[in-house]
Formats: sequence, structure tokens, C-alpha cells
Amino acid sequence: MQLKRGFTLVELMVTIAVIAILATIAAPSMNNLIAKQRLNSAIRELSNTLGKARSQAALLRIEVTVILNTDNSNTANTFYWNPVDYNRLISSTSNITFNPDGTVKNSLGDIDFIVCNSKTKTTKTITLTKIGTQYIKPEGTCT
Repeated sequence: MQLKRGFTLVELMVTIAVIAILATIAAPSMNNLIAKQRLNSAIRELSNTLGKARSQAALLRIEVTVILNTDNSNTANTFYWNPVDYNRLISSTSNITFNPDGTVKNSLGDIDFIVCNSKTKTTKTITLTKIGTQYIKPEGTCT
């Protein structure tokens, strides 16, 4: 008698059904994870843009402006940033100018940049101080 190797059609169908059920259960949490990562990415990009502009101002000893919610190409004295992927910016200002010494021009205090993700209903906030330093606050909820 010969030994037959392999799987039966029933075994393959049961395996595919189990995989489909597990994928259906995991999909919503994966979507949430991806949306949170895109929010984190947007915050990192905004932070990098602000940092580059401040460094450029101090390095070249010129005023450098960051214009928010705009997609243009960066120049030596102007940087642009625009949120993407279900993210939106909530801020009291649409542009920031760094002085040649790296401080923020015409700022009376800290400026908050809140990035809200509409999929996860969470926010991350970057606070820019008058002297040009920045820090990220813990997550919040979109309103």
C-alpha cells in the first residue's frame, strides 16, 4: 500500500476559514495602529521642520519663516509644512518666524501646535517656547 502525502481539500478549507476569521478580528486594531503611527509621523515632521528652520536662522544669521498648512518647496529662508493622512493642525498662528539668534519673533509666550487625527480622535501637541525650543505634550483627544 502506497502512502499518500498532502492535505485534503477539507483540511485546506478549514485552515483558510480560520485564517480569515483571525484576519477579520485583527483588521480594526491594525487600522487604529496605522492611524496612530501617522499621527506620530506628522508630529515628528512638524518638529523637524521647526528645528531645521531654527537651525537655519542661527546658521545663516537671517530670519527664517515656517509657513503652516502649505505644500511648497522649502527655500533658504522659508520652510513649509502641511499635515497629511487624516491629520489636521490646530494653531493660533499660520506662520512662525525665527530671529537670527534662534528665538521666535514677536512671540509673547509659548505657541501650541495641536495635530488632531480624525480617525483615532487623538491629538499630539508641540509647544514652541519664545526662545525657540520645543517639547511634545502627552496625547489628548480631538474636540
